[in-house]
Amino acid sequence: MILKNLDFSINGRVQNLMVDVFESVSASKETEIKINELLDTRNIFELVFEIVSKTGFYNTDENFQLIKALNMDTDESSKEDALFATWVTMGENLNTAKTQEEFNAKFALFVPIILKRMEAINRMSA
Repeated sequence: MILKNLDFSINGRVQNLMVDVFESVSASKETEIKINELLDTRNIFELVFEIVSKTGFYNTDENFQLIKALNMDTDESSKEDALFATWVTMGENLNTAKTQEEFNAKFALFVPIILKRMEAINRMSA
């Protein structure tokens, strides 16, 4: 299965928002990421999702199948652990990218999954 890259017209915007996510999370003085730091990036992930979904990126067969495979429910003991596990898996996948375009596309693939995990945490705390 081959990952489709993002539409050229949005690639730069997604890349800039992705940088915002990582800068926000790395701004902490802590050695480990806290759940609240991840949750604080939700508005950026929502913006990326909105931009990317308008292009049909999530609807191509290849990308849809990848998202379904990545979105399998985890065996984590809590919703927070599931978010952390998804975050780590995203990082591992991003590190295998050979080009910036592939990096951006891999990030975009994880956006709906990260948002789903964040929503599950928000429903618990409501």
